[in-house]
Amino acid sequence: MSEKRKREEISDSQKDILSGDGEKVNYMVNINTDDDGDSSNSEGSDIDDDDIEDVSGDEAEESDDGEVDSLDGDYTFDDNEEEGEDDDEEEEKDDNEEREDDNDDKNETENKTKVKVDAKGDGDSGIDDPSQEKLKISKSKKNLSGKLSGLRLQTTKADNVASKQENQNSSQDLGKPDEYAEDSSDEEDLRNTIGNVPVKWYDEYPHLGYDLEGKQIIKPKRGDTLDNFLNRLENPDFDRTVFDKQTGQDVRLSDEDLATVKSLMTNRVPSADYDYYAPWVDHFTHEVMEMPLTGRTESKKSFVPPKYEATYVAKRAEQIRRGLIQYTKKKEERYRYYNLWSDAERTKRGISNHLPAPKIRLPGHGESYNPPIEYLPLGAEPPDCLRRVPGWKSFVKDRWERCLDLYCAPRQQVMRVTASAKDLIPELPKPQDLRPFPTVEGLIFRGHRSIIRSISIHPLGKFLASGSDDQTVKIWEISTGRCLRSFDVEAAVKCVAWNPSNKLFLLGIVLESKVIFMNPETYLTDKVVVQQTNSVFKEEPDQGDYIQPERVKTAVTWRKPTGDEWAKGYRVVVDHFRSVKQIVWHKQGDYFATVIPEGDHRSVLMHQLSRWRSQVPFNKCKGRVQTVQFHPKLPFLFVVTQGHIRVYNLQKQRMLKKVQANSRWISSIAIHPGGEHFLIGGYDRKLNWFEMECTRRPHLLRYHRTAVRSVAFHRKYPLFASAADEGRVIISHGMVYNDWLKDPFLVPVKELKGHSKFEDYCVLDLTWHPYEPYLFTAGADSTIRLWH
Repeated sequence: MSEKRKREEISDSQKDILSGDGEKVNYMVNINTDDDGDSSNSEGSDIDDDDIEDVSGDEAEESDDGEVDSLDGDYTFDDNEEEGEDDDEEEEKDDNEEREDDNDDKNETENKTKVKVDAKGDGDSGIDDPSQEKLKISKSKKNLSGKLSGLRLQTTKADNVASKQENQNSSQDLGKPDEYAEDSSDEEDLRNTIGNVPVKWYDEYPHLGYDLEGKQIIKPKRGDTLDNFLNRLENPDFDRTVFDKQTGQDVRLSDEDLATVKSLMTNRVPSADYDYYAPWVDHFTHEVMEMPLTGRTESKKSFVPPKYEATYVAKRAEQIRRGLIQYTKKKEERYRYYNLWSDAERTKRGISNHLPAPKIRLPGHGESYNPPIEYLPLGAEPPDCLRRVPGWKSFVKDRWERCLDLYCAPRQQVMRVTASAKDLIPELPKPQDLRPFPTVEGLIFRGHRSIIRSISIHPLGKFLASGSDDQTVKIWEISTGRCLRSFDVEAAVKCVAWNPSNKLFLLGIVLESKVIFMNPETYLTDKVVVQQTNSVFKEEPDQGDYIQPERVKTAVTWRKPTGDEWAKGYRVVVDHFRSVKQIVWHKQGDYFATVIPEGDHRSVLMHQLSRWRSQVPFNKCKGRVQTVQFHPKLPFLFVVTQGHIRVYNLQKQRMLKKVQANSRWISSIAIHPGGEHFLIGGYDRKLNWFEMECTRRPHLLRYHRTAVRSVAFHRKYPLFASAADEGRVIISHGMVYNDWLKDPFLVPVKELKGHSKFEDYCVLDLTWHPYEPYLFTAGADSTIRLWH
């Protein structure tokens, strides 16, 4: 039968089937189905006719039971299947008899054989045979069903017969294997032929593309949100199912596909079997050949220069001699490299100072070819050749680091300074050049029977007052060391302080919770000043309309002394609600401040002597107040707690600065006469010099080995002193310059020793003479010593 007649018969049968005359036996199979039974029964199917799509000329790859066939699948047939196959062959034979001659038996036999070969090679020819209902698919075939990319459609029996006839005509030899039987390329599985165009173009159409015959591929039903939710709960393979836009179906990914996706997402090799670091094999040199590939000798012309080159060179040389070709401009180099370390290049670039290249590291024993045995690592053997020397393994790395050193070397020549430890210590002036300062012990004031807590010098420099735990206050003459007067008091004296005014001869004394102002009335003083002091405090000042606040009234009480107290020298008595630690005078002599450590927010009290008035300047106090001090020139008040120094402006009534001390527990403070510097001592053996403008960087002075009890500045000379419980008194030279950018010059010049310890206490207080470079120290050994 001719090929033209075959095609006409096949097209007529296709038209009858597609026009609806015949019965459609197409079944749509879902790729994600999990049914194990036979789904070929058309009566039990819930698929509508609208969802069925006919594809002619394309071989189906699924069986009637809804499972996907594979090229490598194993088949098991029953006896019923063989009988169905024989019936199929008889029907095929009848059709061939109508179209072919009776003498074509040989071709018929070949066709039958070809059908069997196709069935074994393709797994399933796609013929819609109702008798093949008991086809059993192995589990390995079921696991490979997720690799298909979309919906597989069943075709009619006539289409398959036509495709088989075409295969029969194309096959000339039954013994020759089919080269397309094992082909699994992606192009054959591609059903949608729209090409590389956006799939969103088909969103408004009921189809999503066209098949190989040019027919529309109808979009399958996707379901609503509820179906998607139920599918997510019930489908165990939901997490490995993806949506194929070209086919409109869900594709289940296998374990191999998931492993490939995870490898790609983590930037790894997709295939785990691929060895990324496989040893490289040089196919040209790894096998030495005894004979060359060709024995042909080189031609003579390969050794003789060609004549056309000599002709071209002669021609160009003649053109240059005639001047036709001139090379006047040299071609500029795009990249100019030069030796950075050569002297010629450095001179050309205007660098006169020689900058030597960094020296290379000297080789060690590991880079030696045959080192001694004692230099080899434990258990190692000397290398038998230079290539196996350990140093050569990192040769390229060492060369690279060497190049980096040359490239990144500093362009500035740094002169190495050879200095010893002595050269690093700054040159200090000789102590003889910083005189005057006290060096020797001049006088010893003896008379107290217990620890002397405090001493104070009169502003004129003639008298010295001292208070002790033996409940006595003594007035001493500085020039001779005599005790002029001694006053017995009710309790131990904690602090004594002379009034800084020259118009009053008044001494303040602290006794527990009392502050007593006394007029010693010595015969060495001016009688006019003594009488003036008595007349000032003979009568109480008129308060007028002043009403004392309640918080002040409960804290302080001013009273006139009794007759016996007046005879002792008392002129004014100020009672406090708690124990008083210190009294500090203002420079004018009319105001003074008292410190009550346990007074909480009333720890600091301000008083006016002329009016007998008091006030509480702070509503709250952070920390335990240790001491206070007035600024020598400005209306500032320094309030010292255990770890902070707060500076307050008394006129503006606000805090100026808060300085965190470089000490755990502050014991005392001293203000420089200039007012821009202050010195603090602590119980942690530290001595810190602060500047008002740069308070964050104190000058730490570690002179003492025990707690520092007292510090003091001299009013006239650049001297300051510090005393500690170890019995030493350090005299230091502290020069302050007018230039604020210049740091103060601090030099210790003298160490004084003389006091003895008593119950771990030694020097408790010190003070400077107002005019002379004399220092007075009070110790726990009940003596006062003058150093000059």
